[in-house]
Amino acid sequence: MRRFLIHFEKLPIDIVSVKSGQNSPEVVIACRCVNVGLFVSGDLRRNVEVSFAIGKPEDLGVVTFPGSALKRVSPDERSISFFLLKAMNVLRELPLGGKKRMDNGIVVQRVNATDLLQGWESSQIYVSSLDPSIKPKQVDVHPEGLFLYELNSTTLADLIENTPKNLLSRLPHPERFILDINLYCDQL
Repeated sequence: MRRFLIHFEKLPIDIVSVKSGQNSPEVVIACRCVNVGLFVSGDLRRNVEVSFAIGKPEDLGVVTFPGSALKRVSPDERSISFFLLKAMNVLRELPLGGKKRMDNGIVVQRVNATDLLQGWESSQIYVSSLDPSIKPKQVDVHPEGLFLYELNSTTLADLIENTPKNLLSRLPHPERFILDINLYCDQL
């Protein structure tokens, strides 16, 4: 399984913005991540999950779009943002430690970062890094693993213990990070 985890400090979304198509920059990024992460030539990548972690490490809201179970979501921004809105509404009602699979296959949970990362235990963890010394293709990327991109901080990467982290050069946008990883893995 290839998992992409994009960490947002906040993900402002509301019904008026979704209906009008005037979504916040964070929602636009999230929709593009789902689009490039899961949709390929009119089908879904069944071996890929795109997750968004929202908030502080001690209380994350996590919304996961699993390619293996996703239903009724199309690749356009309005469709994805509508399902993201529904997921965020479910998330607001969950207690810390709560988890729910929606009827469309999206998984919503509230969890602390350590428990989330341990639950997704992966032998290969890749972290987008701002380190300018990291050059593209310096790391042997495997098609299965956890790929972490943090928009505003690096707090989640610091919580990963007992598993070596592979640093990847950080592209300016998470959707480009996902696209490049998928394209690279498709060629393996």
